[in-house]
Amino acid sequence: MIAGGTLSAAETVATQAHRGAAHRAAGDVTPALRDFEAVLRADGNNTEALEGRAAILLASGQLDAAEPLVDRLLATNTRLDSANLMKGDIALARSDYVSAVTAYNAALQHNNRLALALAHRGRAKQFQDDTLGALADYNAAIAIDPSLVAARAGRCWLSLKQDQNLDIARTDAETAVAADPRNVEAQLCRGVLQLRGQEWSDARASFEAALVVEPGNATALFGRGVARHRGGDDDGIRDMNQARDFDRHIGEQFDHFGVNTY
Repeated sequence: MIAGGTLSAAETVATQAHRGAAHRAAGDVTPALRDFEAVLRADGNNTEALEGRAAILLASGQLDAAEPLVDRLLATNTRLDSANLMKGDIALARSDYVSAVTAYNAALQHNNRLALALAHRGRAKQFQDDTLGALADYNAAIAIDPSLVAARAGRCWLSLKQDQNLDIARTDAETAVAADPRNVEAQLCRGVLQLRGQEWSDARASFEAALVVEPGNATALFGRGVARHRGGDDDGIRDMNQARDFDRHIGEQFDHFGVNTY
């Protein structure tokens, strides 16, 4: 037991690191961070704590705090697939797509079945307008993990923007939403496809689900406005106008998506 003091110092550190990982797996972020911090005070190179703390910080958008932990993890020359995945995610969040692809390549060299690295590399390639490369990565990720939200949502948007394979795109959106109803990208892609299908009430529900997570999301606001307006609720115009306050080009994006907004 940790509290009882019956473990050696090394055993206590290992046990607390494992407990932090268990807290993290259960979604209990605060106690996980507390355990990881204590472990790193005792052993600054503990790989389980470095990885766990970095992953939590990265998930919360604290890139500058996560990056030195990732670099320390890389320096231990262990968990290189996970470390390089996080390195890529930091670069992707900073819109440094070249560095992101390089890091994901390194992650995949250490684990060629790391589906999340494939999906995130696909996203980076998509931002570089490498649509064929992005599609190949999304397909490969889904072949490994059919319910992977990042890959399903990414492929949905790729199909939508190319105006191709929309039946597959709908399946991707539904699969992603079923796996994670709070995933904004999946809800938005499904909502746009529902607008194209003139499914006004379903589209409104998809966009409202996205707005619960991101209340100021311009795509969700505009999409909900279209769904409301096309469904007979003239107050939907207010949503559309508010969305334009956030992004004055939002209407053009929906035109590009093949949505008849009026």
